[in-house]
Amino acid sequence: MQTLQRELKLLQRRLKHKKKGSNNRHKLNQKIARIHQQITDTRKDWHFKLAHRMSDGVGMIFVEDIDFRSWARGMLSKPSADAGFGQFVNILQWVCFKRGVFFAKVDKDYTSQQCPECGTHTGKKRLDERIHSCPVCFFTASRDVAAAQVVRNRGLELISGLGHSLEVKQTVCGLDAAGTGGKVSLAGTGRSRKLKK
Repeated sequence: MQTLQRELKLLQRRLKHKKKGSNNRHKLNQKIARIHQQITDTRKDWHFKLAHRMSDGVGMIFVEDIDFRSWARGMLSKPSADAGFGQFVNILQWVCFKRGVFFAKVDKDYTSQQCPECGTHTGKKRLDERIHSCPVCFFTASRDVAAAQVVRNRGLELISGLGHSLEVKQTVCGLDAAGTGGKVSLAGTGRSRKLKK
């Protein structure tokens, strides 16, 4: 996708030198539109593949209820918009529905400031603090794993509040910091992403 982004940037630079209403400008606009569509299709294809891989062999998935529009401001606005987090969450919800996996959004507030073991509010952490250490129960874990466990706990509380009895499979928050148990690589599969026609 980065190659397409670079090509798009180059074509958009060329566009400003074309005379308005000219045939060359019209052709270039069509080419730009095709690249935009290709970027959109590539992103959506990756989102569907990732959503299906995440849904494999799990009974439930919980995500933080984040308004991703606020991420589209500031210095990370372009990478955030390119990743399409909001679209991915919607696709994940749809895939979970189709595959019979329980999906729920939970409160996003203070997930990195709460201890997943005892529920103590441990206070705000700086971005360079990557380890969660509870002063009350002395539970220590990677900050990201601890936050994921808090999200899981909130999801399970939500389920018990709804009166559901679901089999709990601990598939998130594995031994590694990515919380994937070393089975899923989020960097890509290494296979070609071209669609077969």
